[in-house]
Amino acid sequence: MTRSLATLVLAAGVAAAAIPHKQQLAPGVWAAGFADKYGDANCGWVVTPQDALLIDLPKGMPAGDFLAEAEKLGGKPIRRFILTNPEDKDAAAIEALEKAGVRRVAEAAGVRVIPYSDKLGRPGSAVFVVSQKVLFGGPGVINGPHIRLEGSNTAGWVELLAQLEKLAPVRVVPGFGSWVNKGMLERQRRFLMEVRRQVAYMLSMGRPLSYIEKEVKLPADYYVWMPYDDVRPADVRHVYREVTAPNAPFNGRPPSPSDPKPHALVLIGDRYHEPGHVEPGLQPVFDATGVVPHYFTDVTALNAENLSRVKLLVILRDGMLWPDGVDKPYKIWMTPEQEKAVVDFVEGGGGFLNLHNSMGLYPKDGPYLNLVGGRYIGHGPLERFRVEVVDPKHPVTRGVKTFFAADEQHTPPCDENKVTVLLRNISDDGKTKAAAGWAYEPGKGRLVHLAPGHTREALAEPQFQLLMRNAVNWCLKRHESKP
Repeated sequence: MTRSLATLVLAAGVAAAAIPHKQQLAPGVWAAGFADKYGDANCGWVVTPQDALLIDLPKGMPAGDFLAEAEKLGGKPIRRFILTNPEDKDAAAIEALEKAGVRRVAEAAGVRVIPYSDKLGRPGSAVFVVSQKVLFGGPGVINGPHIRLEGSNTAGWVELLAQLEKLAPVRVVPGFGSWVNKGMLERQRRFLMEVRRQVAYMLSMGRPLSYIEKEVKLPADYYVWMPYDDVRPADVRHVYREVTAPNAPFNGRPPSPSDPKPHALVLIGDRYHEPGHVEPGLQPVFDATGVVPHYFTDVTALNAENLSRVKLLVILRDGMLWPDGVDKPYKIWMTPEQEKAVVDFVEGGGGFLNLHNSMGLYPKDGPYLNLVGGRYIGHGPLERFRVEVVDPKHPVTRGVKTFFAADEQHTPPCDENKVTVLLRNISDDGKTKAAAGWAYEPGKGRLVHLAPGHTREALAEPQFQLLMRNAVNWCLKRHESKP
């Protein structure tokens, strides 16, 4: 019978070095962590009926010492190991484990290995101990040390963390940092989302990178080890590159022509319409209609090439940029080339959902506004007003009932000889009435304008959500009886 490493060490009269920081998180599940010089890297082990499974490499102490103490603590020798983030520099440590009779495996009973695929932008995986609901998050889960964003895909990282949250782990061991914080997956996801939101918002106003680098600041509750995990200029520069062309609007991954799902370009955000509340208001519409949205705030990414890759264009933003600050004159961003690209896209068969303020301060009397069929002349204060259905038989208004919106009452005149008016908004005193939505078919394409959408409440209003779903389906020429 093979004697365990712990038995051999004790028989030789050698005292194993103690693991510096260790904790039993659940029966048979241990975590161990090490020093700053190793990036605060963590590992752990799971005791099974036959042996113990090591998850990641012990760093900072000899493999033999670690294995001996782990066996004393867990009662079973470590015979197998799984790596969440194998690196070239770990070759010596891997060799030491293998010489000690520990073999590397890709999977094991009782644990679920979750590959990151291409979400993080770097190799890695997480390991979930199913029965004890303990998650070893791997390199994508960091709780305390600085989260280096360079080389990552932060949008995919957010998706990865949301995927890990759905496992509902009782305890989480991050790849790096402390495992004492509850809710660390959500906190890190919110951290990444907030950095992206702030960069995208300032970009939507046309602010230069030199300004954005200095202005990204997160609330204190987004941090764990302040100021060690603070956002640094290099992180901001990385996110800026991600959300600007040519990486935007497809995050560097344009849709495949063979993808059966329709894709949409969704241009959102401006000085008065922060993209962080617009996107959650629109996402349920795309979820319900099976459309893949590509959100972006960099107006330069609206061009003929990108439009050629999608079936639908959605805009909720005005025509102004403020590159020199809000106390300086604004600039109209849409170029003649962009106007032509939008018109050609729609008249060539594309769908266009034009929302809220997307006629405001665009090139006057230009092809874009002529395509939309109306013009912006201002709006009233933020208040509640009534939105009534004018044409209940149109597919866009099918099933929609009169509703009240807490919103700005936009009053755009439209060419009623060209478009079909679907909705009207009416102020509480009945004195102000205006078209609140219309539709028509320019060339081979389809266009819908819907005037509400300034506030979270207005976007989330069930009747407005139904209007947007209907509009998306109509623009895509869906659910129509064949002649």
